[in-house]
Amino acid sequence: MPRDLSAAFAQQFDMLVIGGGSNGTAVARDAALRGLKVALLEKEDFGYGTVSRSTRLIHGGLRYLELFDFGLVREGLREREILLRTAPHLVHPLAFFTPVYKNSRVGVPKLRVGMWLYDLLSWDKSLPRHRFLNREEAAAAEPLLTTEGLRGAFVYYDGHVPMPERLCLEAALQAAAHGAVIVNHARAEKLQRTGDLYLVTARDELTARTYEVRAKSVINATGPWADEVNDRLVGAAQPELRRTKGIHLLVPKLSRHAVVMLAESDGRLFFAIPWGDYTYIGTTDTDFSGDLDRVRAEREEFEYLIRETKRVFPGADVGRVHFSTAGVRPLVRDPRARHEGQVSRKHRVKHHEDEGYPGYFSVLGGKITNMRAVAEETVDKAVRFLKAQVKPCTTREALFPGGMHPDMDRFKEELAGRYGAHGFARETVNNLVDLYGTVASEVLDLAVQEPELARPVREGEPDIWAQLAFSVRREWTYTTADFLLRRSSMGLRPGMALRVAPEVARRLGRYLQRTDEEVAADLAAYEQAVALMPGTPD
Repeated sequence: MPRDLSAAFAQQFDMLVIGGGSNGTAVARDAALRGLKVALLEKEDFGYGTVSRSTRLIHGGLRYLELFDFGLVREGLREREILLRTAPHLVHPLAFFTPVYKNSRVGVPKLRVGMWLYDLLSWDKSLPRHRFLNREEAAAAEPLLTTEGLRGAFVYYDGHVPMPERLCLEAALQAAAHGAVIVNHARAEKLQRTGDLYLVTARDELTARTYEVRAKSVINATGPWADEVNDRLVGAAQPELRRTKGIHLLVPKLSRHAVVMLAESDGRLFFAIPWGDYTYIGTTDTDFSGDLDRVRAEREEFEYLIRETKRVFPGADVGRVHFSTAGVRPLVRDPRARHEGQVSRKHRVKHHEDEGYPGYFSVLGGKITNMRAVAEETVDKAVRFLKAQVKPCTTREALFPGGMHPDMDRFKEELAGRYGAHGFARETVNNLVDLYGTVASEVLDLAVQEPELARPVREGEPDIWAQLAFSVRREWTYTTADFLLRRSSMGLRPGMALRVAPEVARRLGRYLQRTDEEVAADLAAYEQAVALMPGTPD
């Protein structure tokens, strides 16, 4: 049965959030937890844009110390600790390995100072302090690393979020649990102001129906689309963003640690991040002005990352790329920045009151790491405009829905013992906890109640069909891409789940009562999405 959003949008809202990325979902979460009536519109899916194409790190930004951006680093380190504590199933400590060579742009003394500053600025951290490895220790720690000119390596710790898409999803779920109306696959097309209200025309991309959303304030949190949305809704003539493109490649496993590398050709910093049995390398940083919905890695970008990675790992198999991602950063425009790397990663929350739109705000810039802090600032400004009596901000302490256990390793043990009697493999339990945290027990209960759902989606892999059923019932899953790329990690492995996608589309079609033509269209859309993530040919 086609969804009907009439009842959802019948009420008047205090705040309409446009955009379901890290900033948008965090704003909706914060506002709903404070007691505001909130609606959120996302034209695609939660975490669809920049979030899903990111380096998947939660970090203070060690390199920002070179720009003397100590405030930004401190904020990032503080927010890293909050996420490690409130979303322990999604955000994990990760050891970073920074080799130093004879001809390195940044030598041992300068790096040592930077590491001490990084530790100093994270005085409240739970992670270990940095340490230095001599040449022999560094070579033993990373056997595939080139040792020519190697002087040693620093090891420090930051955070890793393997599925940042689910961080956005859980923020949206928590907002909904506190009364927010959350709608993905719905586009804000037109805005007008009538009295003290904004009337926003929303188009349901799944049914082509349009609805009118009434709200006292509007938050544009659309990331790299912010300028386009402002132009469409309020006729803003002046662009606020400098958009830069970054790509990543999934390649065979290179390293034990996350390795920090400096490109020899241009001095850019990039990473090799462990991803299960593989390595995620990136990123690049180049100006972008194309179609935001058709971004893909180009040949010269492939060659750049592969060439620079081979220089550091000369014996590694980096020529085989399983898939690539390409995304766009929404950086706050700075006319003083001569090249992309000089543009600050600071955010800005702009109130368009002087342009004749009181209560209309744009969230510009920001990182996944800082999503909570950006949201707190944004909601504070909106509350002042609304003159609303609300609860205090609680997001520094509020646990994400899946984070309701202090020790996720112990929780895995508990679930393995409880559900092992029902025949669930340890790998399945671990995979579900990594995705859902404490909510994993609900997915397993569903599989126990409906044994057909306990079957693996693909033999030899830990995913089960209960995940699809659960995601449709509880997580706003409407497309095959929603499920394979953003609710699970299945589409983010070699092969990109193309073999199971037809069955996923068929089952999704049954759940959503789709016609054969609609199922075929959904599957084709997934194949098109994957085509924008090319790897090397077989």
